[in-house]
Amino acid sequence: TLRQVVNRVRTGFIIDEDGYIVTNYHIIEGATVVGIYTSSDGPYDIQLIGVDSIMDVALLKIEENFQKLSLGNSDNVDIGEKVIAIGNPYGLQFSATVGSVSQIHREGPNGLEIYLQIDAAINPGNSGGPVIDKNGKVIGMVNFKVKGAEGLGFALESNFIREAINDIYQQVSGEDLV
Repeated sequence: TLRQVVNRVRTGFIIDEDGYIVTNYHIIEGATVVGIYTSSDGPYDIQLIGVDSIMDVALLKIEENFQKLSLGNSDNVDIGEKVIAIGNPYGLQFSATVGSVSQIHREGPNGLEIYLQIDAAINPGNSGGPVIDKNGKVIGMVNFKVKGAEGLGFALESNFIREAINDIYQQVSGEDLV
C-alpha cells in the first residue's frame, strides 16, 4: 500500500526480492511524502529509482526483503481469461476483485495500444495494483477506468511493465531488473 500526503491510499506491488516496487507514476507524481505499507507492517522509507511518464510507471525501492510477484507474458493472455485485481479501492486496504479480460491491446490516454480491458471492479485506490492470472502471474497493472461506467477497467500489459521497469533500471545500473 502506498500512502501519500493527505492520506491518499494507492497500490503498488513488489517485483524483486530486494524490495523493488512498481506502481503508476500518476499516483506519486507531485507527492512530497510517500510511505510504503505492507499487509503486516509499515511505513517503510522509499527511494524513487525512476519513472516512465509515457507508460505511467514508477519504480521504487525499500530496504527490506519481501516475497515478490512475478510478471507473466501478456502476449499469452486470452479474451475471457479470469483475473484478480488487487488494490485499495477507496482506501479499503488489500481488496481483491475477480473479473475477466474483455479485450487486449486497447488504446489508452497515451495513444498506445498497450492495455488489457478488464471487467473486474476498479475504483480510486486500485491504480498501480496487480492484475493476476490463474497461475499467480502478474499480467497487468491497473491504470485507469472509464468514469461513470461499470466493468471498463484498463491495466498496462505486463510485457510493457517489464519494458518500462528495465528501461528505468538500466539507466541506474546498466542491466535489466526483471
